[in-house]
Amino acid sequence: MKVSKLIILFSLGIFFIAGCSLEESTGVPSDNKSDIKLVINEILASNDAANTDENDEFDDWFEIYNTGAEAVDIGGMYVTDDLQNLKLWQIPTTNSAKTTIQPDSFLVIWADGQTDQGVLHVDFKLSGKGEEVALVESNGLSIIDSYTFEAQTTDISIGRSPDGSDNWISFGAPTPGVTNGGESPNQKPIIKNVTIAPETIDSTSIITIYAEAIDPDAELISFTLQYIFPDSVTNTKAMISLVKGFQVEIGPFPDATVIPYKLCAISSDYDTTTVSGQIEVGYIPPVLYINEFMASNDSCNTDENGEYDDWIEIYNPGPEAVDVGGMYISDDKTNPTVWQIPTTSPDTTTIQPGGFLLLWADEQTGQGVLHVDIKLSKSGEDVILSAPNGTTVIDSYTYSAQTTDVSMGRNPDGSDNWVTFDTPTPGASNQ
Repeated sequence: MKVSKLIILFSLGIFFIAGCSLEESTGVPSDNKSDIKLVINEILASNDAANTDENDEFDDWFEIYNTGAEAVDIGGMYVTDDLQNLKLWQIPTTNSAKTTIQPDSFLVIWADGQTDQGVLHVDFKLSGKGEEVALVESNGLSIIDSYTFEAQTTDISIGRSPDGSDNWISFGAPTPGVTNGGESPNQKPIIKNVTIAPETIDSTSIITIYAEAIDPDAELISFTLQYIFPDSVTNTKAMISLVKGFQVEIGPFPDATVIPYKLCAISSDYDTTTVSGQIEVGYIPPVLYINEFMASNDSCNTDENGEYDDWIEIYNPGPEAVDVGGMYISDDKTNPTVWQIPTTSPDTTTIQPGGFLLLWADEQTGQGVLHVDIKLSKSGEDVILSAPNGTTVIDSYTYSAQTTDVSMGRNPDGSDNWVTFDTPTPGASNQ
C-alpha cells in the first residue's frame, strides 16, 4: 500500500513538473491561444510614399487575412505593438460592415494614431526600427496572431508568401488589401530621400540635388528637375541615374537668391509624381536646439487641454528672439517636411533669447499652432527641426527606446551631452 501511494505521488510530481515547464518554455499561458482563423498577413512599418489611406496620408499599416471558411468581425478585438500590453487598443464595435472580414479576404488596419479618422485607424504607430504587432481576442487575453519584425526599409512591406503561410518575405510593391504577390492597385511613381548639398550654400556653391525615384508597377520614362532662375524663367534638367538614386548639379547662383524647384517623375503608364521645394542661397539658419523631449507621456505633464501628450522642447541660446513659424518639424530624416509650423501666431511661436518653447507631438493640430502633426515613437526614431526652405536642417536627434514619463535632454542646455530625466523640465532649463 505504501509503495502504491509512493508511485502515485511520484507520477503526479512528473505531471506537475511537465505542465510547469511547458508554460515556462513558451512564456505564454496555455489558455492564451486562440482558435480564430485570422493571421497578420502583411506589414508596412515605414510608409513615406508607398500607398495612402482614404485621406491620402502615407500611414503605417498591417493587413489581417481571414484563412477560415466563415466571416469574422474584429470589432471588439484588440491590436497592439507591445506584447506586454495586449489591451493597447480595442477596435470599435460601431461599424461591423467595415470591421468584418469575409473568408479568404483581407482588411487593412492603419497604425497612424488618428483614431478619429475611422474604426480601422488605431492609436499607435509602427516603428521602422522593428517591434511587435499582435491581434488579440476581445477577452484581452488570447492572442489570435502576432509577429515580431526587425528594422524595415522605407516603402517596402513584409508579408506571408503565399497568404497565411509561415514564409515571410519582402515586397518592393506592397499589396495592402489584396493577395500577396497578386496584382496590386495602380500606384504612382515614388520620389523620396531628397537631399541637397552642401548644407550651407553661398554664391560659389555648385548645388547637388539627389533623390530616389521608382515606380512600383511600371517603368520610369522621365525624371527631371525644373527650377526657376532668373525671374520667371523655367529651366529643365534630366536627373542622372546612379547605382542607387538620381542626381543633378545646378548653380552657382548669386547670394540672396531663392530658387524654386520641382522634381517630376513620369512612368510608362503616364502616372506623374512631383515634389517641390526651394533653395536659398546665402541663407544662414538661426541657432536653435532640440533640447528635451518626451516620447511616452502617461502622467508627467499636460497640455493646455489637460491631455498627456508627447512633446518636444526647442531652446534658443542666442541674443535675439527667433520665430519658429514656417519651420518644419519631423520624426523622419528621410522626410524633413512632415509638418510646417503655422506662421499665423508669431506671438506664440517666437522663442525669446535664452528661452524655451514646447511643441506638442499629438497630431491634434486643431488645438493650436504648437500642436504638430506627428507623434513620437516610444521605440525610438528621429526628431528634426528644419528651416522654412525645407532643406536646411537646424537641429536633429535620433533616439533609441524610451521609458514612460522619463524625458531625454541636453545637460547643460544646448550641449552635446544627452541624459535622461526622471523629473522632466518641459519649458524650463534642464539644469
